[in-house]
Amino acid sequence: MAYIPYGFVQKQDGIFVEPQQAEVVKEIFQRYLNGNSLGGIADFLFKQGILSSTGQERWTRPAISKLLSNSKYIGYIISFEDYFAVQVDKGNRSNIDEETNQRKATRYSSQNVLSGLLACAECGAHYRHITRPSGEVVWRCANKVEHGKKICKNAPSISEDALKNYLCTKLNMAEWNEESIKNSIERILIQSNGGLEIEYKHEMKYNLEY
Repeated sequence: MAYIPYGFVQKQDGIFVEPQQAEVVKEIFQRYLNGNSLGGIADFLFKQGILSSTGQERWTRPAISKLLSNSKYIGYIISFEDYFAVQVDKGNRSNIDEETNQRKATRYSSQNVLSGLLACAECGAHYRHITRPSGEVVWRCANKVEHGKKICKNAPSISEDALKNYLCTKLNMAEWNEESIKNSIERILIQSNGGLEIEYKHEMKYNLEY
């Protein structure tokens, strides 16, 4: 019998999405895109009592990594955009340089300084970074990514390059500096018209057009 990936079930008339497992697959992808490590995801699944794809009490890192690389989920459980973004993230997190096959000098940090800072003014959800097939990185409302326009109708996508250039100008930075961002900004609200409301850590608030 052919291997049936976790998230699907075989019936007499074909292979179908298994709803409960599909939700677990979505959760794994979403947590990885939000910066969780494979070990962190495994810990979460264990605490939730979610059995692994082989029925074990605990998921292994290789099992989660394999699931994240399974293209069979595209279009059925996971969007192509999220699947592609995960593959890019997996490449960035690898400690091995694919071109030289040597260990990288520095390790990947899953925490983007903008993660947790960007929030949707319409629904309150955090913004998530998405890598498009072209390689461009944009930030999108998590609710809009996961639910379309059911929860959040008007939240715009924001180009990361444009956002960085804008913040460099506002903070008088000659170049992008994560420490300056971390030390200066409390939160950035993304308005439906594309405007940014920046809350600074010294408790001053400005309405700025993006």
